[in-house]
Amino acid sequence: MRNREKTPILLIAPETGRLPDEMGPLARFISGKCGGLGEVIAALCDGLTRRGIECHLATLNLKKRFQQESNLDDDQWRRIIHTIDPERIHLVTSAVFNDLAGAYAGDPVLNAAEFQKALVNHVIARLRAKNGGHLIIHSHDWMAGGIITAYAKLHDCPILHTLHNVHTGHIPPDMFFGADTAKLSDYLYLSDDRGKPSLDCQATAIKNASLVSFVGRRFLREIVDNHFADRPIIPESVRREVRIKYDHGAVLTILNAPARAMYPEQCAALVRKYGPDDDIIAAKRENLVEFQKRTGLNVNPDAILLYWPSRLDPAQKGIELLEDIAHRFVIAWGDVQIAIVGNGVGNDRTHEDICGRIAWSSGGKITYQRFNESLSMLGFAAAGDVFGASLYEPCGQIDQVGNLFGATSTNRDTGGYHDKIQELALIEDGALADSGNGFLFRDYDTGGLWYGLEKSVRFHRRPREIREKQIKRIMREARLQHDPEVMIEKYINAYERLNGGKPLTV
Repeated sequence: MRNREKTPILLIAPETGRLPDEMGPLARFISGKCGGLGEVIAALCDGLTRRGIECHLATLNLKKRFQQESNLDDDQWRRIIHTIDPERIHLVTSAVFNDLAGAYAGDPVLNAAEFQKALVNHVIARLRAKNGGHLIIHSHDWMAGGIITAYAKLHDCPILHTLHNVHTGHIPPDMFFGADTAKLSDYLYLSDDRGKPSLDCQATAIKNASLVSFVGRRFLREIVDNHFADRPIIPESVRREVRIKYDHGAVLTILNAPARAMYPEQCAALVRKYGPDDDIIAAKRENLVEFQKRTGLNVNPDAILLYWPSRLDPAQKGIELLEDIAHRFVIAWGDVQIAIVGNGVGNDRTHEDICGRIAWSSGGKITYQRFNESLSMLGFAAAGDVFGASLYEPCGQIDQVGNLFGATSTNRDTGGYHDKIQELALIEDGALADSGNGFLFRDYDTGGLWYGLEKSVRFHRRPREIREKQIKRIMREARLQHDPEVMIEKYINAYERLNGGKPLTV
């Protein structure tokens, strides 16, 4: 009976970072991280299980991706899947996404339909039954929304829906063949997608959620206050449903925080680990040289490395702005190198090709590499500055991780970067106190990006003793401001609110 008094949490997400061993023996083979969302999932799984809260994760079985990251062949993977009890990990298997590199590769709409059907037909009902009807669902982004949240609402299952971005997916009803969608009709947000009746997955999730959480304060205000109305960024359906929830006091903001496994003190990808009390400049130089060797950059421990670790997304991240200035910038600033580690969006390889050509013609001053987790983490340790050029940003994580690794952060003054980047100010320059962690620019154009990077380079050309003092301060402040334990506690408070104010464990 006491087990039934527990209220388990089911996290539903299209990706995850490295999971804790407490999730079961399958956990160490499951990681399909593509961005900050995956790290939040990993941190939540770790934090909840450490607190004795029963935590489950439902995600796509990206068989090929999981095999590659664990260095397993088909026979080894087959033995694992057929002999290890998954315990709290619910993998949705389908030939549709077996061989995909990520949840949004291939046909994301088809992937989502397969994923959502399996959750509705099998996972949710079975998990609730095991726990006497008790279950809280925490869905993440549009792929985990749609009919999943409609089904949960129909059956009075509390839902926390987190928006890591505002993209939505439109799924034609016939793709849900095999799921009883007729009884869900009152809970669906229907759309007209290019003349075809469809289900708007993100708007449906917001509509049905008991609570909606955002990963940044500024971006929530930008939605509510009608920012970007002249651009096709925020679907009107999403904006409308968010405003309704906001007006009813059902919206939270919980800032993302990187899991502790990503800190440079623990990161296995580094050739020299380090923390705020170590000789940071020396440690970063060693990691820089290793990164230069692996990526084909000219080996120069004194180079200022500007690091772009984001996807090559012209709709949000501003990759086309970097492409326009990268070559000219490293010529104008001779001690600067630029590293780009990230994939194109979905199946589009256009910007991968462009970045590759720019790198090839740079004479070893610019490198482009497709995403690889260990190389990406080494890049943070090598970087002087971690930068981007986002048009909009719900939260962003690269600035947080950069600061944790002793790099400054440069980005546009929008959304999550407005929340987290404070302009660097130094006593040596007349400020009352040392403060700030990076550099912001206003305009979404090449001049804005050049201006931001120029400010960063000027700081990184300053004497070692000035730079090291500020880097140590930035690292320490980042650990306080972006503590994953604080993020986890805020989510637990939200779960307990959904649980009628009662604790999740009794």
